[in-house]
Amino acid sequence: MVVLALALVAIAVLLGTAPLFFEIKVEPLPVQSTPYVRAEDAGATVHNLLIFFVLLLGATAAIYILFTRRRLLNLFLYFVWYVLAVGVVQFYTILYYWTGLLDEINAVRLMWTSLLFGLAVAFLIHRRRGDLLLGFLGALAGVMFVWLLPEPTVAALLVALPVYDYVMVSRGLLGKLVRKSKEAAGGGGGGARGDTPLFGFVVRLRNMSLGVGDFVVYAMALSYVVTKLVHLGGGAALLSLAAGVVLIYLGLRLTVSVFLKRWGYGPALPLPILLLSPLIAAAWLLPA
Repeated sequence: MVVLALALVAIAVLLGTAPLFFEIKVEPLPVQSTPYVRAEDAGATVHNLLIFFVLLLGATAAIYILFTRRRLLNLFLYFVWYVLAVGVVQFYTILYYWTGLLDEINAVRLMWTSLLFGLAVAFLIHRRRGDLLLGFLGALAGVMFVWLLPEPTVAALLVALPVYDYVMVSRGLLGKLVRKSKEAAGGGGGGARGDTPLFGFVVRLRNMSLGVGDFVVYAMALSYVVTKLVHLGGGAALLSLAAGVVLIYLGLRLTVSVFLKRWGYGPALPLPILLLSPLIAAAWLLPA
């Protein structure tokens, strides 16, 4: 299941970066990145990081507060996934139309279909199904960040998010949420087929669960590498994507050995992103 999940991340990256394989230079998309700014100076990067982490902390706090209020938590979950599903489909419709890979008639159809797709995803959440679809949508959102945010902000997030993940899981709200979830599920909340009160925020795999945010960051890292290395040729970009997926897989295996066997849970970003760091650094050093 982990291999299949990472394969879906790779597919999301390919879908999100496909225009670059046909047209190396893509004009900026007509999509607002508010509240983020697109400048690439240090001040803009700090501003974007603050906005990102304030929103992330706010969402985590909301989940923690609503954890014992199941009806309110479910309503929050439906809303978040409806907005995310609709937003992802509409963003990629705009991307493909803007780059000439989609005609106007089908673009309009997809924009309207996205509303129904959002309802379908919310229904799956209600039925507690569709784990891999949620991971796939999270991965598509991660690629979307690379299109919308300036390069220094993306690179800074790839450095900061693994640190944030480790601190929040080992000593912060995320760790408390995982423990509360395992207690509420009778101690078996980490399994794939076992239910978990955090369903919708985590993707249940066969022998472990990954946060949807992990899929976002994996795809963000891989798409950042691909968007830079595609300038060296499509073959180089595809090889870097394949290598990146293998490194993430090895990082997850290490995570199981280092954290899961010790705590029963653990942060899924630090070790995979650490192994990916040479590819990320190589991408950063390449000229735009």
